[in-house]
Amino acid sequence: MNRTPPARPTGAELLAAAARARLEAAREGLGTGPVYWGLGVAVVVGDLDPTSFAGGVVDFTRTIPPELRDGWYRTFTRTVFLAGDPAGAAARHPPRHTTAQGDLAWYGPARRGALGPLSRLLRAFQGPAPIETPAGPLTVTVPGTPSGHTIDATVATGGVTTGEYLVHVHHLIAEATLRELIGPGDTLRLNHRETLHAEEFRGVLDPLRAGSVQARITRDGSDGDRLRLYGVLTSNRQGGH
Repeated sequence: MNRTPPARPTGAELLAAAARARLEAAREGLGTGPVYWGLGVAVVVGDLDPTSFAGGVVDFTRTIPPELRDGWYRTFTRTVFLAGDPAGAAARHPPRHTTAQGDLAWYGPARRGALGPLSRLLRAFQGPAPIETPAGPLTVTVPGTPSGHTIDATVATGGVTTGEYLVHVHHLIAEATLRELIGPGDTLRLNHRETLHAEEFRGVLDPLRAGSVQARITRDGSDGDRLRLYGVLTSNRQGGH
């Protein structure tokens, strides 16, 4: 008897399965030591250069001490973005990391109370809509001995505001770095496209590939009833989570 082959998952089903895999990974944590709960990060944005921002996310995440990494990962790398002068803010609140250009500064991971004074000093960052990005790929070299590894990431920009872009890219790159999908000496290549169709990324969204893939999936900003794929990062390193 001939059996009908199982139907291929739809795009919505692919996104739902990948989102569940991320949720389960965050619940399991990194397994790197004690867990400090309720941690978040704040970023002071003076100016936005996408290359500087992407490199800054990697560099900041690599500075986080081991005892804070798991707690932040388990809160889904919660981050707030604040508009202001990083140098002026640093005079009163020393940051953990600042980009070489001085246009971005990172604080935390810390509990909300520790970040409260900074949040009260500055307003939430908004930025223009839609986000303006270069036509070609951005390339970031992670400090360290050249590894020969190239990490490819693609981010959706259609209908995305500057503030939303910061959120999506920060989650994507920070979580990949915490999971060691991005390492010292790697090259990160970041592409921007209007829309990312789940069917096009069917292979990498398979939960069986989760060990080498980071995806950014959340509610569609224009339709809260459906999920949208905002970013995909693939690595030839094998993460543990």
